Amino acid sequence: MELDQMRLLVDLVRTGSFTKVAEQNYVTQPAVSSRIRKLEDELGIKLVERTTRKVIVTEEGRIFFNYAKEILRQVDEVKALLVERQERTVGMVRLATIHSIGLHELPAYLKLFINRFPQVGIHIDYEASDTVYHMVLEGEADLGMVAYPDARPNVVTVPFYQDELVVICNESHPFASRETIRLQELNDSSFIGFDENLPTRRAIDAVLRRHGIRINIRMQCDNIEILKKMVEVGLGISVVPAFSVQQETRLGTLKSLVISNYSLKRPLAIIHRKGKPLSRAVQAFLDLLTSQPLEPALFGVPSDR
Repeated sequence: MELDQMRLLVDLVRTGSFTKVAEQNYVTQPAVSSRIRKLEDELGIKLVERTTRKVIVTEEGRIFFNYAKEILRQVDEVKALLVERQERTVGMVRLATIHSIGLHELPAYLKLFINRFPQVGIHIDYEASDTVYHMVLEGEADLGMVAYPDARPNVVTVPFYQDELVVICNESHPFASRETIRLQELNDSSFIGFDENLPTRRAIDAVLRRHGIRINIRMQCDNIEILKKMVEVGLGISVVPAFSVQQETRLGTLKSLVISNYSLKRPLAIIHRKGKPLSRAVQAFLDLLTSQPLEPALFGVPSDR
């Protein structure tokens, strides 16, 4: 039984996808399948059932998963401890983030960090907000990144960034010729919304209710990339973080409008478990996130505004 096999199995249980596991671990999908099957052969049991549509974890697989993730956590901790005694920044940073931050605000920081600390590995899980909190509390992630953070027991919250929310529409929409819009002009609009359980959606709904604005929700989803595509094809307008549409506005596939009479901000934060010591690598990554301003120059592009 090898640690590498354990890691693949743990990732497979968490993601439910051989493809995602292969991408996260920089191996091919057949290699993942082969190593999992070799582990099953060695143990003499089935850990997962493979179907054409999804991966089903067996009861034995769940038992193995619970022990394996704890073993891997201890292995990572002892590695970090021994390395830090040599005063070197190496090891692994395990990060859990909501999709929008992971896809848009985070990449520039990852590039800087990898350049500064090439011996540190980074493992990223893209999850819903509640799952990010769970992973941090359970020790499955060293750091989490969420929007609209809330106070939770045993969680340390570190402010990261205040993202401006903007109105977006496609190039043929009547709003497309404008640069700004008043909040009240959203009334009766056909709208593409985030899933109603997401913090960003709840915050937007609260602002609209306070101002007596009614919108017609045509569609809703929990993935910001899908939401933007819906707006691009003309199914409605939406309100999204400005950072998430930088590329589309430069290419002209979406138009971004500043809300002129209301400052709609989305607070972002980094979280970690209270009382848990941070390794040298994790602390270095946290320091980078909190010391380097999130500006267009960080991305190597000029400001759009």
